[in-house]
Amino acid sequence: MDDLKPLLVFAAVLEHGSMNAAAQALAMTPSAVSQHIARLENLHGVKLLHRSTRRVSPTDAGAALGQYCRRLNATLHDTRLALANLKTEIAGEVRLAAPTSMANAAAFQRALRRIGDEHPALRLQLHFGEALADLRSGAIDIALRGGNHALDAPDLVARPLADWRWQICAAPAWLEHAPPIHTPADLTRQRWLHHLPLHLEIQRGEARYLLDIEDSLYCNQLAAVRVLCEAGLGLALMLEGEAAAALACGRLQRVLPEWTLPAVSIYAVTPHRVQAAKIAAVLAILRETFAG
Repeated sequence: MDDLKPLLVFAAVLEHGSMNAAAQALAMTPSAVSQHIARLENLHGVKLLHRSTRRVSPTDAGAALGQYCRRLNATLHDTRLALANLKTEIAGEVRLAAPTSMANAAAFQRALRRIGDEHPALRLQLHFGEALADLRSGAIDIALRGGNHALDAPDLVARPLADWRWQICAAPAWLEHAPPIHTPADLTRQRWLHHLPLHLEIQRGEARYLLDIEDSLYCNQLAAVRVLCEAGLGLALMLEGEAAAALACGRLQRVLPEWTLPAVSIYAVTPHRVQAAKIAAVLAILRETFAG
């Protein structure tokens, strides 16, 4: 246990990139931080940091040790939260990141209503964008992500919410004047709107067709694809959970509905397994509304 505090100090130095920045974050003096690092190096007989006048960088041994230090920090964080949850009320701010298109999903909208109704002391802050939210920085508490890349980071916790299939959608105005679509091959004669690459396999029973579209209009925002598709500018791939309302009211129609497209797993991703009561409450509502 003698080297526990030096390990935490070492983790802070790696996180902040310099001893001065780590000292400020830990409310310590730079000399105290330096002493902890020196003690750790002397205790184990190995150099952990390359030092310069402004920044430090880990040696190979330091990088390896840093992985364990980050786990130690996460364990201590979870322990503190587990104890705090015994007496913490569900109140305060929760920062939730999601793709722009998620705002159209009925499950997401139901979750927002329930959170507001059941936990009026909670203040949700929504961050919409296509880039993956940086959960490690502490700026975001929960991120909704689609696809297996949500599982790529071993230090993050991904909780499954739903599996949504892609659907080919178009506005009635587009279908009225576009070349008729009877088979997958007809899809190549259409104008497409896209945010992700249009390269995937569709199937009907034993029949399979590789959809590979080049003639398309790229949009850097998923929400723009939805708006332009509803305006009748072309075909688009949309997740069933996000297109359901527009399909139900007739703003969009499914194209080749008898053909099945791949599914995308939707996850709620957090930086820690044990959560504060307010974040656990939001996660519980997300799980229930997306499952329903």
